Amino acid sequence: MRYTLFILLLLIFSFAHAQEFGGEPASVKWRQINNDTVRIIFPDGWDSIAKRIAAVTSNEQLHFAGTIGNLSRKTSIVLHNQTVFSNGFVALGPRRSEFFLTPEQNAFELSAVNWSDLLSIHEYRHVEQYNNFNVGLSHAMHILFGQNGQALANAAAVPDWFFEGDAVYNETLLSYQGRGRLPLFLNGYKSLYLENKQYSYMKLRNGSYRNFVPDHYPLGYMLVAYGREKYGDNFWKDVTHDAASFNSLFYPLQHAVKQHAGIGFNDFVQQAFNYYKEQWKGQSYSNLTFIDSVEKHNVTDNQYPYITKDGSVITLQKSYNRIPQFIIRRADGITEKNAVEAITTNDYFSYNNGIIAYASFKPDARWGNREYSEIRLIDINTKKEWKLTAHSRYFSPDISHNGNMVITVEQATDGSSKLVLLDISGNIKRTIVNEQGNVFSYPKFSSDDQYIYVCNRKADGKMGILKQAVTGKDREVILPYNNRIIGFPVVQGDTLLYSCSNNGRDEIWAYIGSAHKNYRIASAATGLYQAGLLHNKIITAAFTADGYRLAEATPLWQTVNENDTLKNLYVSHPFQQPSNQLLNNIGERDFTSKPYSKTSGFFNFHSYNPYISDPDYSFILYGQNVLNTVQSQLYYTYNRDEQFSRVGYTGIYGGWYLQPFINVNQTWNRTARLNADTTLHWNETKLSGGLQLPLNLTGGKMYRNLTTSAGYNYVSTQWTGFAKNYFKHAGFGYTQLRLYYSQYIQQAVQHINPRFGQSITLQFRTGSTANQLLASSYLYFPGLGKNHSIVVNLAYQQRDTSGKYYYDNNFPFSRGYSVPDYPRMYKAGFNYHFPLAYPDWGFGNIAYCLRIRGNLFYDFTQTKSLRTGNHFNFASTGAEIFFDTKWWNQQFVSFGLRYSRLLNTGLERSNPNQWEIVLPLTL
Repeated sequence: MRYTLFILLLLIFSFAHAQEFGGEPASVKWRQINNDTVRIIFPDGWDSIAKRIAAVTSNEQLHFAGTIGNLSRKTSIVLHNQTVFSNGFVALGPRRSEFFLTPEQNAFELSAVNWSDLLSIHEYRHVEQYNNFNVGLSHAMHILFGQNGQALANAAAVPDWFFEGDAVYNETLLSYQGRGRLPLFLNGYKSLYLENKQYSYMKLRNGSYRNFVPDHYPLGYMLVAYGREKYGDNFWKDVTHDAASFNSLFYPLQHAVKQHAGIGFNDFVQQAFNYYKEQWKGQSYSNLTFIDSVEKHNVTDNQYPYITKDGSVITLQKSYNRIPQFIIRRADGITEKNAVEAITTNDYFSYNNGIIAYASFKPDARWGNREYSEIRLIDINTKKEWKLTAHSRYFSPDISHNGNMVITVEQATDGSSKLVLLDISGNIKRTIVNEQGNVFSYPKFSSDDQYIYVCNRKADGKMGILKQAVTGKDREVILPYNNRIIGFPVVQGDTLLYSCSNNGRDEIWAYIGSAHKNYRIASAATGLYQAGLLHNKIITAAFTADGYRLAEATPLWQTVNENDTLKNLYVSHPFQQPSNQLLNNIGERDFTSKPYSKTSGFFNFHSYNPYISDPDYSFILYGQNVLNTVQSQLYYTYNRDEQFSRVGYTGIYGGWYLQPFINVNQTWNRTARLNADTTLHWNETKLSGGLQLPLNLTGGKMYRNLTTSAGYNYVSTQWTGFAKNYFKHAGFGYTQLRLYYSQYIQQAVQHINPRFGQSITLQFRTGSTANQLLASSYLYFPGLGKNHSIVVNLAYQQRDTSGKYYYDNNFPFSRGYSVPDYPRMYKAGFNYHFPLAYPDWGFGNIAYCLRIRGNLFYDFTQTKSLRTGNHFNFASTGAEIFFDTKWWNQQFVSFGLRYSRLLNTGLERSNPNQWEIVLPLTL
């Protein structure tokens, strides 16, 4: 039986990052800035941002690296300006960082700090971590297996919560904001405490399919901040150095915490949570009346409430078992689904006079790092939806009360932020360009459609609200710029309601136009996000441990202090004046830029590891350049059955619209027994190459992908020994054409499969002496329950009968049988997937089970012999049980057990009861 072993589970611990192969358009011209700390690689025209990032990261390394260690190694940072996701990452294999430079509209999640500055102080902390974690056994793994070896060792020794918690602490320390000051960032754990939801450490680490559990970012920040608060700023430097060195081979971080804190790790975690809980005591939701219900074993969000003319409330609702949809809650409490929201990067929407407006996600068909945000409108009365713009970069649109105009924010690829006024046909009527470095968000029409209210954040992170005339130049600041977070405005008559951070909470404030004053309207323990007025009450979305819930409260109408409203939260060490001023004290530095080739470091072999798939034993070198336009492998394989040796190279280039690929290998000393007395020996050369075209056709409510490829393969045989006297050297070539297409709707957290979708694979191989055609498809349908899934598999394969050459057989045969290769094969399979249990249980911080699920199946395959014309049936039925787990609190792994009852055993003469372990289903 063949098996696959990844030495030291290298693939299990390899980090998955959103790096697109060949993601940038071929027309992009790259430049670079080099200093002793970083190399910034950026699109032409982004010199000023690149220089700023180089200055910030160099200053950070020079003055603030000491709390994690002072080891330094130069790192490449790649800047992307055409995506619409706000993100960044650092990775090994190859060593690099990538910044996706479009700022997020929602400042409550990531703060209002200049986005490239925030990426610099957060992501470069990860660079410092990897620089200083290359010690001890981690360093030995780096020597043995390259960069992926260090990544594996670091992930095994230092949990992901530390990586991100330490980086969030750094962004809080080196700015006047950072997520450590944001109430929303820590609301999750606060809500668990207020609602007495007591979860184990393993559940907090691994999450849940049935309960809300904050991710590892806030968990990490809370533990890191507490550790530095109690044990000093060098505490985690010492702990992680010992952990990455594997001073203790098992549970290295836990033992290091005990060594340097003097208490066990479990006690450390408990004391940290107690420290925060003491500061949350006495808070509650007593001033709120919830008007929606809680569903057991589910988490439901009702967000962005708007009040209609008849007193109904429109929200966006999503849950662990439902995809995002617009819901209308009538005055009598009855709710009805209006429409499903298309795929988005930010699910925010606006509403006026019967029309919903929002921005949907649309990737470029070929270039993965070029994305669009397109405006969509829905008439809630007719439920008709239409797209207003295409290939645009518009965010947070609002439709005017008269339905004739749309105001939106454009985040352009040159880094500028603009207000764009459109007519109802999508034509641009006016553009207002913001000051350099400033970002507009959440524009709203006034009740008479003569003015636009818009949140504005300056390059230094201060936020305010502007009132801008639609047709003239009149502009007024109605909420002064200060260190605060604001967003989610709603216009009702003369009143502009909005959310504003204040005194450790995100509250509802309001501006009264006739009074020219701002008022504090409502506050709650874990934040209120967007509100409307109805019958002298406010209707708002309150953050809770069961999701965002609709609640009503009595307005306070308190006058407000318009000074800074962000408060230092829970700890004191990150709020130090000299450190907080870093971003304000970065002077201009004149770095020289020069061109950078997208093929630079063409091979860049960064990692190497053994690979065993018995009887083949291989050693592979992995290569990838920093821009990810070239991926390659050099490999050596020894086959213990035939005792042959093989050396080869595979490579693919992604910098062109069509991606060329090549595979070349040479094999020595292949053997085959001719008869009992004679063994043949030969060498073999294989050459293959071709083109592939991957297309992402995602849009609207469907994810769609199409990949086509065409390749030519040539195999040459050179006989050796006595065989060369009897056989001629021979060569055989064949062409392979392949098409793969898939489309499917969005999935909720608990959905096992998409509730609707299709995939199809077509593959044709043909040469001078052999041919093969394969067609296979999977069809997805909803089952009887919300989380049940029906999957139908249909397949057909045909091949020639010359017997001169046999291609690999990829036909999805009935389960339980060995896989014969008949000239004609037909398959129909039926699967019914359903959840069995959500254990939320694990042991030893090693393995954790999130879900157990089952599948009942029936497979029917019919084969045909062309020589005799006979048909043979292979039917099976049975059941599968799968375990969705996390290992070492980080890596998701699904595996299962299958029982197959063979219904046709005469031909194979095998046991009708077949058992198989399915490992792994997902890594």
